[in-house]
Amino acid sequence: MRWKLITFTCLLVATLNPSAIRTSSAITLDSNTTSSESELKSTYRNIIDNHLNKNFSIMRTVRILINHYPEHASYIVDAAFDARENRVKAIVVAAMQAEPAVTYSVVDIAIQRYPDLCDAIVESAIQTEPAYIDDIISIALKREPGQADIIIRKAVASHPDFTESVLRTAAKEAPNSILSSITESIKALPDTATALVSVLKDFFVGTDKEKQNYSLNKEEWRLLTLEAKQSGVSRKELEWLVNEGYLEKETLAKIFDEKLN
Repeated sequence: MRWKLITFTCLLVATLNPSAIRTSSAITLDSNTTSSESELKSTYRNIIDNHLNKNFSIMRTVRILINHYPEHASYIVDAAFDARENRVKAIVVAAMQAEPAVTYSVVDIAIQRYPDLCDAIVESAIQTEPAYIDDIISIALKREPGQADIIIRKAVASHPDFTESVLRTAAKEAPNSILSSITESIKALPDTATALVSVLKDFFVGTDKEKQNYSLNKEEWRLLTLEAKQSGVSRKELEWLVNEGYLEKETLAKIFDEKLN
C-alpha cells in the first residue's frame, strides 16, 4: 500500500510538472519493481481520474502519460479505457500520436478489449500512423481472424498505395481471405479497381513456391474478375489470370460476353 501511495504521488507530480520527471521515474519506475501489473494499472487509473477531475481531456491525459512512460503504454491505455469507455478510438489515436513506437501494443490491447470495434480501431490506427500499417494489420488479423475481410478492406480503402504491403501481411496471417477482401475493396472503391488488379497481379505472378501458400478456388477468382470488369477494368488487364491458370479462358470470355474463336 505504501508503494502505491509513493508511486501515485510521484507519478502525479511528474505528469503535472515535467521538470520533475527524471527524479520521479528513477524513484518509482525502476525496472526491478515488484509491483504487480494490476497495481500499476490501478495507479495509472488514479492519475487519469485526477487529471480528468482537473478538466484535462482524456486524449491530453493519455498523451502526457505516454510521453513520460512509453514503456507502460499498454497499462496507461487499459486504464484509460476503464475511465472513458466511450472514447476508445480517441484513446488509441492519442497514444499513437504521443509515441508511434507503441502502436502494436496499443492496438493489441484495444482489440483484445473491444473486438466488436476491431474494424474501427484498425481504420483509426492506420489513419493516425500509416507507416505502421503492417503492425496494425498483423495484430488485428491475429486477434480477430474472423474479421479478416473487413480488416484488409479497411486497410486498402484507407491507403491504396499500401495495398501490396497489406497483401503480404495478410498472406502470412490470413492467406485465404485475400481475394474476397480485394473483391470487396474493388466494390467499395471502383475508381481504384485497375490499380488494385495491377497490385494483385504483381503479388500473385510469382514462383510456384509462393503460390502454394494459398488455398484459393476459381470461383473466388471469377467473382473478383466480374467485380473488376463491372468497375471498368479491361479484358486485357485481366488476361494474366488465364495465363497463370487462375481462371479458365471460357470463364473470362463469358464475363466479357465474348465468343471464343
